[in-house]
Amino acid sequence: MKKNVFKEYYQKRNFDVEKTNQAIAEVEKLETYLHSFQSTLETATPMDIQKYVSILVKDQLNHPETLLALARYFLITDRKQIYIYFTSIFGGCGVIENIRTRLESQHGKTVADDIFCEVKMLPLGTPLSEMSLFTKKFMNTLEEKLPARACQKSLAGNNHEISKEGFLSEKEYYEKASSLDAYLLDRHHRMVAILQEHCDENKVWFEQIITQDVVDFVQANPEMLSAVRRGSHLYITKIPYDTVNLLKATEENQKKYYLCHCPFVRESLLTNGVHISPNWCYCSGGFAKVMFEVLFDTELDIEVLETPLKGDNQCRFRIPIPPTAMK
Repeated sequence: MKKNVFKEYYQKRNFDVEKTNQAIAEVEKLETYLHSFQSTLETATPMDIQKYVSILVKDQLNHPETLLALARYFLITDRKQIYIYFTSIFGGCGVIENIRTRLESQHGKTVADDIFCEVKMLPLGTPLSEMSLFTKKFMNTLEEKLPARACQKSLAGNNHEISKEGFLSEKEYYEKASSLDAYLLDRHHRMVAILQEHCDENKVWFEQIITQDVVDFVQANPEMLSAVRRGSHLYITKIPYDTVNLLKATEENQKKYYLCHCPFVRESLLTNGVHISPNWCYCSGGFAKVMFEVLFDTELDIEVLETPLKGDNQCRFRIPIPPTAMK
């Protein structure tokens, strides 16, 4: 274990001594586990780490701080694929709980209780295959209890609890722009520049590796990481989850798997045995519209146009633009 490097990482971020030592201890436990079958922190595969996390889940030791410590260690030691695996674990944190809260606010506690009494919540670190089965059951139950449009509106919230304050700098760009179209084009250029920086410096951008092919792919589609206005609507195409492998994939199910960000459904795209309602993607729509709700100072509707859950090869959304923003 690169203990001194890890310790320095925690100290620079002002973690106290107790939390730093706890994090070191968690990595050392993993190291002991890996040594039991002649592996190390340097040679472990993502599958090795997934097996270890499954043990933590089984023994109810899957505490967020434990998994965060492991994720941070693999980030600073440049084990990118393992770090990305941990981002997939945390990618679903709080989502179902926030959907339940939204259901209660829109339809009442009795309706929410009726839906969730049939669905067992998943522990942190649950394998993706089990998450897909959970989502299938949840959506089947939700669509039995509510009309389709009500399901969509209940799902299309800020379920990842993205801080709206994080978009205030974007709001400044928007307010200074000569028009909405000019702002959208400028944002796309700025986001491509950020990807180029990550490519040049070999840094992970959120949960994916950025190569020059990825930068060029996003640069060619102004709907990605921004939007394009057509008439009175914004059109948004999500950047794929794993663009590097998407561009290499030859099988259709692999392309859809690498396209999808959502840990609740990704695994289902590799098999024909688990069909999940495309309405689930209104949750992703809720994520896509948060920034524009900050820019326009109002809650927005959104429509899912394309999703791999319908067999499409991209995730694409449409947002009606408020009249005030059009002006």
